[in-house]
This record gives sequence, structure tokens and C-alpha cells, in this order.
Amino acid sequence: MREPHPGEHYGPHRSFAQKLQYARDCCAQDGIRTRVVVDDLDGTMHRAYGLLPNMVYILDREGRVVYKAMWTDHTEVAAVLANLLWAEEQQAQGIRVKPSYVERYVYLPATYDPALRERVFARAGPQARCDYERVFGSAS
Repeated sequence: MREPHPGEHYGPHRSFAQKLQYARDCCAQDGIRTRVVVDDLDGTMHRAYGLLPNMVYILDREGRVVYKAMWTDHTEVAAVLANLLWAEEQQAQGIRVKPSYVERYVYLPATYDPALRERVFARAGPQARCDYERVFGSAS
């Protein structure tokens, strides 16, 4: 999706190549090792999945959304991925599994890791902090 709080260093995307480079930079700087899907400049995928900000989606091998959340909770993501792997292992052994729909609230700290937040603001530039604080209040 579009850069939610662009700054001077990582501003709004002007080309798809730039958007890909931003994603590569983010993965390298934050040590992200999972596959990251980059939407087109028009936000086609973002529109298809509901236009909500900061969404996290996990799709199964068939492309079905099996998890969506408004914020990244690494513990939740790890549990969902582990469950998908477990289901595949069961099926490989000939054991029938079935999906079960779950809906719940998960409470998260308002600020996960202040050091990470500061690193992201420093990477993006001062304007990113100003935009964030205008919308959400002080980042401290």
C-alpha cells in the first residue's frame, strides 16, 4: 500500500521500481526474512482486501486469506503460520483437517518497541514523525 507516514528519506512512491526498493530496504534494515508482497502503485490489492491501514494478511497456498489483523503481532503471525504447517503435515499423513473460523480481540501495547519506532522515524525522516503525531498524538 502507499507509504502511511512518508518522510524526506522514504517519501510517497513515485514508481513501482522505487516501491520495490523501499520494500527491499525495509526487509534488509529490519531483518525481515519472510516473503513480502508489494502492491502496485494504484493499490489494487489493498483495495481488494478492504482499504484498512496497516493490515496484515496471511494467505494459504491456494490464495485464501486465513488471517487478517489491523496490526502486526509477531506472536499471532507465528501461531497462524505454525498452524498452517501443522495442517499440511496432517494432510500429508492422510489425516483430514477442517478450517475453523475464529474472531476475537487481541490487546497489544500501543508502542511495541520504542527503539524500533525511533529507527523507523529516523529512516523515514522528520516529516514522518510530524505526520504520525498529527494523527495519533505524541510518539513518546
